[in-house]
Amino acid sequence: MEILEAINPNGEPVKVDYAFYPSVLDAFIRYKKADDDETFDSLLNRINKVKTEQTEDQLRGVQFESDVNAILKGGDVSSINYTEAHKQVAARLINCTGLQEYIEVVIRTRVGNVKLYGIVDYMFDEMAVDLKGTSNYKLNKYKDSTQHPIYSLICKLKGKPLKQFKYLVTDYEKVFQETYIPSDNMFHKLIYLIYEFVEFIEHYKANITDKKIFGLEINKAA
Repeated sequence: MEILEAINPNGEPVKVDYAFYPSVLDAFIRYKKADDDETFDSLLNRINKVKTEQTEDQLRGVQFESDVNAILKGGDVSSINYTEAHKQVAARLINCTGLQEYIEVVIRTRVGNVKLYGIVDYMFDEMAVDLKGTSNYKLNKYKDSTQHPIYSLICKLKGKPLKQFKYLVTDYEKVFQETYIPSDNMFHKLIYLIYEFVEFIEHYKANITDKKIFGLEINKAA
């Protein structure tokens, strides 16, 4: 197993060979499972940041999270149509120490320096929570998501390890929870996935128009 280490734990500018975030790796996982033209195109669109119209379910989820954040911040909540789901979710998040917290780290791997980054919905002292809205929930829906391994690894390498990562999920009537405990096995599975993804984007490099995934725009800024 590789020894995983951060080469910029305090955020110092360093050369980046690849830059990945959870939703692009999640799209790659979906492509690996389906291996068809539709998921291939969807993956390339995600990599190239092609704007697509949000579905009704996605818009509902965004609005629900916005409502919850307004409740937590104590702002104007007069427009919110309170539901039991709003109350339950807000009650579980009331003690969070950060909302929409951006985190990143650059790790040294055998394929080069890889930047991992993203935004944690709700941060606690030793826990991170991602809020999900879905009209169709099933048990362990997010077990293959890369949010929990990526964010847990970033926090660990920055010296603030998480004891658990939770997905707080609502179908807008009930509230569900999935909890994942960070482990070395989780992190190494993530690294192997990253190696597969690097092989994929190098193979289809000619199809990739947004070069940020190769660290180019990041290195210019540094």
